[in-house]
Amino acid sequence: MIIDVIGYAREFQNIRENWNRVYLSDPESHPLLSWIWLNEYLSCRERWFILAFRQEQTDHRYDAFLPLEVTTLQDDDTGLFSDRLLMIGNREGGESGFLCMPGLENEAAHAFAGFLMSESWTSMRFELCESSSARLEHLLQAFPDGPLARSSEDRARGEMDKNPVHSVLIRTRTGRNLHDRLNRRSVGFVFERAMALHVEGELDSAEAGYRQVIRTIPGHVQARYALAQLCSDRGDHAEAECLYRMLLSALPDVDEILHRLGDTQMEQGSYGEASKTFEKLVGRHPHRGNLRYKFAVTLLAAGRRDAAIAAFLSFDEVVSDDSDHIRCKLKAREVLRRLEPVCGMEKQPEVQQQPISFESTGPLFGYSDPVPVPSARFQTLAPWLLKPSLPSGAWAHLHPRSCEHDCRGSRLKH
Repeated sequence: MIIDVIGYAREFQNIRENWNRVYLSDPESHPLLSWIWLNEYLSCRERWFILAFRQEQTDHRYDAFLPLEVTTLQDDDTGLFSDRLLMIGNREGGESGFLCMPGLENEAAHAFAGFLMSESWTSMRFELCESSSARLEHLLQAFPDGPLARSSEDRARGEMDKNPVHSVLIRTRTGRNLHDRLNRRSVGFVFERAMALHVEGELDSAEAGYRQVIRTIPGHVQARYALAQLCSDRGDHAEAECLYRMLLSALPDVDEILHRLGDTQMEQGSYGEASKTFEKLVGRHPHRGNLRYKFAVTLLAAGRRDAAIAAFLSFDEVVSDDSDHIRCKLKAREVLRRLEPVCGMEKQPEVQQQPISFESTGPLFGYSDPVPVPSARFQTLAPWLLKPSLPSGAWAHLHPRSCEHDCRGSRLKH
């Protein structure tokens, strides 16, 4: 027996004839399981999938279908996200939630339950009535008791209907998803929600979301990048640096990541390492004034005064009408004036310090414009000099593609 996963509209279109064959043969079929009704319903939903059951010798002819929808909740206390599965055709009416050719109900129920135990979810609800189909009962009993618990309740269907609905909830005993990871169809949703929480300043909840995304898809670059920025916002610059280095090991040519690494090195007072980082960036982007300014500042903070003065003077060698470059060039001249007495030159009148803000890195991989996020202040012995080298708090607003992360159909043999 084989279970295939139908997860795209075009795949559902392709099985229309097969679906109708099963629908017309099934004595327990009902309108909410018709291809026409489901096609319209699914077109308005983003996270759904259909389990398609076939016997190995039938050459891709399916004998049973179980359509499901995924919803995601977040725990207010822990910030953790969990996923709930809903049988689309089994809502309050107690009718069967899946289609099946006569005589194969038990085999299909066991196959569906076995596949669902390999998925990630926290709960699944069954709506049963006195006249409920045996296949629903069989599907319910096919789930193992060990990792799952059952609870039930009866509720009226309406004032005029004396037959109550018997609702059975299957849930994990831990209260978290099976396999302790997100349902892969929820990765994009959780990442978007975590970014929104980050912007709102809910750092604990945002961090929980980022880490769940990474646990589910270790190679999710945007989540790792966002988590590194969150660590910086929280003041945990050592972990942020570690995350940026891990990203650079896989993406060495992404300058936004290298720029962030330099900022975290400055935050920790590792000026020698930071100067090497910004020197590399200046070599790649000689016309970006904020990079050249940070390079000069880190050289000075590392005790390399002559090299720092040369870096500040190098602004005059770059011809650019970019406003950022011009601001940095003026700031470099101010620094040089303040350094003149130290170098034995005649002291010039003090210039009123004007705060200058600089953009940090741009959006990663060309997504959308930066979104403001509060960031930690830079601790330094010379605030008048180093503060302007910090980013203004902008960070990359990264948009995931919810279907890019292995959301296509898979199969499981029984």
